[in-house]
Amino acid sequence: MQHLFIYKENNPRLIVIFAGWAMDNAPFMSLRRPGYDIMVVWDYRDFSIDWSCTAGYGEICVVAWSLGVYAAAASTAPVSARITLRLAVNGTLTPVDAMCGIPPAVFRGTLDGLDERNLTKFYRRVAGSREAYACFADHAPQRDIAGLKDELEAFLPREFFAPDLDRRFDRAIICRDDAIFPAANQWRAWENTPRVMIDGAHLPDFQAILDRYVLDKEHTGVRFAAGAGSYEDNATVQEGLVERMRCMMELHGVPAHMCRRGSRTIEIGSGTGKLSRVLDGYAGRFGTLEMWDIAADAPIEGPRRTYLKADAELQLMRTPSGSADFIASASTVQWFNSPSRFLGECARILTPGGLLLVGTYAAGNLASVEAATGRGLPLLEPEEWTGLAPDSLEVVDAATYTVGMEFDSAADVFHHLKSTGVNSLGRSTGVGVMRRAMAIFPRDLDGKYRIEYRPTVFMMRKK
Repeated sequence: MQHLFIYKENNPRLIVIFAGWAMDNAPFMSLRRPGYDIMVVWDYRDFSIDWSCTAGYGEICVVAWSLGVYAAAASTAPVSARITLRLAVNGTLTPVDAMCGIPPAVFRGTLDGLDERNLTKFYRRVAGSREAYACFADHAPQRDIAGLKDELEAFLPREFFAPDLDRRFDRAIICRDDAIFPAANQWRAWENTPRVMIDGAHLPDFQAILDRYVLDKEHTGVRFAAGAGSYEDNATVQEGLVERMRCMMELHGVPAHMCRRGSRTIEIGSGTGKLSRVLDGYAGRFGTLEMWDIAADAPIEGPRRTYLKADAELQLMRTPSGSADFIASASTVQWFNSPSRFLGECARILTPGGLLLVGTYAAGNLASVEAATGRGLPLLEPEEWTGLAPDSLEVVDAATYTVGMEFDSAADVFHHLKSTGVNSLGRSTGVGVMRRAMAIFPRDLDGKYRIEYRPTVFMMRKK
């Protein structure tokens, strides 16, 4: 495989894009994501790569497209410990398959008839429309026919076809009008993975995908730090979520679990300390409480109380196995790149019988805000959360509910979101974008502007 950094500014995080067949770095050169460097991988005549070029990155996000999905699964084992996000875009782990990939006859026909003329036809099918192809042609790959034939032959099914695939993907993004990997085949292939069906052809809008699914953690930290002063007075939904978590802890005997001598509790996303104060009371004199947060200062101090300013998604990977008795998090994990990796790391870190308690937000949260801005978090349905849990975690309790809020103006809506640090708008949002969002934000017949939160709380136990 070949690779090239298309954006390198010594950021601490890296996006690795596995391109599709017949591609190189050229179609991706304009891509950017704040806080991340970007590297493109292509040419799958073999699946070997020297990963030493990624040594300086603490976090890697993989965005794999088309045949690059299989290539990513076959090659990323050496850096797996640093990968927090794996997106599959218009591709599957069975690349040549009548039901879950490219139909074999189509694949063989492409290989047998490959020449310059048919390659151009292929690129047109990839783009999907005349306009999209015109844009693609301005940045077309430069690949030779002989090499492309060899690359296709590497994907022909055979008896022992890369048995050591890493099949873990966080989400499958499927374009409805894909003329290369049929959308129905992709949908079947990712039955056990969260799936998103979007409009478009085989070549999607990669900038939109990066903006939506690769989280801007640096900006998130800045935004929450800026909102810390107004958070306590405005985060009523978050306060209600903590109360739900407190009731669930009381119901299932968590206070007795936490206050045992030597018991270790980790709080992920301590923020201004709404949940921290509850946990502090439960841990008492003998239990240890560690608070992690990407932005805020220590909300509580005292004996057996410690604070760590860190990206919790990465800190979990550095935490020893079987070292915690209780892990709790309120209004935080929706900002993580990989929910499945989060659950897997918690399962590894917990002792047998240890508990995980999470309060977060489900798909449909702040739907009216997302509709007005075109931006939002890639949230999961509650059943998707439980479906992602490893076999070593069993669900003890779960609840999802809705909280509505009303405002006198659209400006009041966005002021509220800003004061809690949870607004959906990114760092590049200008005055014009905000004005358009407020202009189209729906007003009800009574003149009020309404938003709806959808909190979800679940507790899991390590078997």
